Amino acid sequence: MTTIPSAQAATPAEPTKVEITPSVGFGWIMQGIRPYLGYVFVGLGLLALFLGWWGASGTPIVAKQVPYLASDGLLAVVLIAIGNRIFLIDDLRRDSGRLDRLEDMVTELHAVLLSRTDAVADSPTTKAASSAKPYLALATGTSYHLPGCAMVASKSAQQVGKADVTSRNLKPCRMCTPPAVKK
Repeated sequence: MTTIPSAQAATPAEPTKVEITPSVGFGWIMQGIRPYLGYVFVGLGLLALFLGWWGASGTPIVAKQVPYLASDGLLAVVLIAIGNRIFLIDDLRRDSGRLDRLEDMVTELHAVLLSRTDAVADSPTTKAASSAKPYLALATGTSYHLPGCAMVASKSAQQVGKADVTSRNLKPCRMCTPPAVKK
């Protein structure tokens, strides 16, 4: 027979309380109706435009047509502008979410690429160079590199100093961008 410790038996399991605030509920409702809200406003704007035309077309006197066109036309422009603004905001929110997810994926990929396991652990090119010869260069190369540069990582590079760089007329590597050596 299994016994339950007295501390666990004495405290009954408390239900987890979930607090729902009005902002959470309203946000959930707005998230559900936001895609359709723009269509509703544009539809109401088109309806106001139609009603303005309908009212103006029923009166033969131009002076009585102007109030229909002015009030209903202005209302139609405002409603259509609000509907288009809702479309724009919804599209920007979706794009922002996509960009956030893409940025997270790029960050993950960057972290994976930086933690290479196939890198050579103890090669002469990755050791710290002496201060007299702080750069690396291939015997027949035309550029000089910083220690640890991927361009010379698996090659037999020689340590070169500033005098060697100027005498051999070496150019800085475009990958690791070592500081320029003055002649």
